[in-house]
Amino acid sequence: MIERELEELLVEMVRIPSPNPPGGEAEMADFVADYLEGAGLEVSRVPLAPGRESVVGRLPGREPGGLVLCGHLDTVAIQEESWSVPPLAGHKEGGRVYGRGAADMKAGVAGLLLAARWAAAHSKPPKKFLVLALTADEEQGYHGARTLVEGGHLDDAEFLLIAEPSDGTVYLGQKGELWIKAVFQGMAAHGSVPQLGVNAALPAAEFALEAVEGIRALPPGPRGRTSVNLGRIAGGWQVNVVPDRAEVELDVRTASTEHRDLVLGLVEELGRRAAANRGGSFSYELTNDRAPIETQEDAPYLRELLAAVMESLGEAPKTGIAPYSTDAVEIVPRLGIPLVIYGPGSIAQAHRPDEYVELSSLSAFWRAITRFLELSLFDKSPDN
Repeated sequence: MIERELEELLVEMVRIPSPNPPGGEAEMADFVADYLEGAGLEVSRVPLAPGRESVVGRLPGREPGGLVLCGHLDTVAIQEESWSVPPLAGHKEGGRVYGRGAADMKAGVAGLLLAARWAAAHSKPPKKFLVLALTADEEQGYHGARTLVEGGHLDDAEFLLIAEPSDGTVYLGQKGELWIKAVFQGMAAHGSVPQLGVNAALPAAEFALEAVEGIRALPPGPRGRTSVNLGRIAGGWQVNVVPDRAEVELDVRTASTEHRDLVLGLVEELGRRAAANRGGSFSYELTNDRAPIETQEDAPYLRELLAAVMESLGEAPKTGIAPYSTDAVEIVPRLGIPLVIYGPGSIAQAHRPDEYVELSSLSAFWRAITRFLELSLFDKSPDN
């Protein structure tokens, strides 16, 4: 049964460590490359750094152009003391597989591998090519995806599906990723005479609260709300010294390009005001700036995908825009192709202790993807 094969494949991959940092996807790359070669695909291994590489599997088509199915081989790091089950054992219980990467995103990779094997064994040759792009370094910088595009491995792609966990939703794009580092400068002094210094931590704290509240108050757009996370706040180096520098780092996921501009205007206004109120200075820099990606509802292949997901789920899927970022930031702007994010599991399980994926969602994903490939690549024309 396909359910058993999916389960066994997922468990085997969860047992292969690929944490990033430090970044060591080579064993995962070996595994997926061997699997794809055994399934009959043309396989390329694309090095990124020592011990790190991406894998591309290709099934040639009769015509130019085709589909790219994408997943990443790395996971976030493991803090084992926070887990109640062994994070690399592939523990199975109650219809779930537990382990680091189970949801994000070795379940998606397992579904893609079996779908590629299904396509390679099809009785008809595909009309268009099928590419599996399995990347290194998605969790830290998307460098694996960048090397695939720069190396020409995705040339002539017409459609990109990334199998990140989407909890049954078909995401027609993703939010932008805007990381802001706000810096406040003051003047150090002895902690017993704070009036002789300028405490940079005070405007930083004021700014952090007001920025979070202001960004959260932005009105929702057609594709959802812009979100903000206060990821880091730091200042000073010793309790009896007035801090002369403080930093606030914000992770903002923008629902539109208009919201990006509004956020930066708000940061500038609030930061300068807070610094002026406390007698310090303010500056900021962008440590990450990725535009939102939106897919139009008349995009090629989208109708077939939505029909396939509906058949698998038994109802029309929800659509929206993904709250998180993916390898698409290095692929879509460079190639100008539509993006859909659809995969097994829930993003709520990603990056947390006792991460798991429901096996029923993995089976539903595999059914949807193989049906999508049937509708898109294996037409019923007489010359097939």
